[in-house]
Amino acid sequence: MLNGSKGAISLLGCGWVGLPLAKSLVSQGYKVRASTTTTAKLAVLKSERIDPYLVHFSDDETILDQNEFFNAEILIITIPPGRRNPTGYDNYRKMVDYICRYLPDSEVSKLILISSTSVYPESNGIVDEHSSVFPGTESGQLMADSEIQLSKLNVNVISLRLAGLIGPGRMPGRFFAGKSQVPNGLAPVNLIHLKDVLGIINCLVKDQNASGIYNGCAPSHPGRKEFYSLAAEIEGLENPHFISEKTAWKIVSSSRLTAELNYQFEIPSLLDWLHSLK
Repeated sequence: MLNGSKGAISLLGCGWVGLPLAKSLVSQGYKVRASTTTTAKLAVLKSERIDPYLVHFSDDETILDQNEFFNAEILIITIPPGRRNPTGYDNYRKMVDYICRYLPDSEVSKLILISSTSVYPESNGIVDEHSSVFPGTESGQLMADSEIQLSKLNVNVISLRLAGLIGPGRMPGRFFAGKSQVPNGLAPVNLIHLKDVLGIINCLVKDQNASGIYNGCAPSHPGRKEFYSLAAEIEGLENPHFISEKTAWKIVSSSRLTAELNYQFEIPSLLDWLHSLK
């Protein structure tokens, strides 16, 4: 059983999700190693008692001291593939290929991949972990392909498919502020707060029975018009104008997390969370 005095956790990616996650794990007594692409961040990670590693998947060297980095019980991948960025997509593929080459000879027994609910189509219904995967974007296809490739490794591979991310530095009011004729105003939103992202990953780290695919999405799904209009108002931004229609949509269910791992969302109601910011 992983605990503060046994083993270690390595994080590929120490950004918006990875850094607070690393801090959380360190505070619980885990030995944490984390990667960064910038030399300036090495000192920042050290100051938080995180062992830093400089990583560039666009380079041949990739990970210096890779044997030490992979000397961990758990590897968590929090690096996003990037949006509409061919270079970022190429680097992400290189990262997955690299892990598939070097992980089999490492100490890692559990791999947690931060994936995305963009792998699901807009099916005009509820999608859960058993639903068919049919990505509508290149980024979603990349995540789906990466899940399949990594699942072939001889370790416990967990794919955590996260909905849209909100929280400090990603406040939703700015997403559509001041825009007009925004389509699909009555479609349900699928979002998750950073607090629950960290809570779920911590749950997956500790639960010995966790395996396979989990969706991470707040259980409330207000309409886009209602949610983003309130978000803009609370943040003092110009009100967006939506078209009152419900075309392509989906509702992401996180039923496995709640039913099998008994995870309780810290922010279950997105509208209540917005009202709490007033």
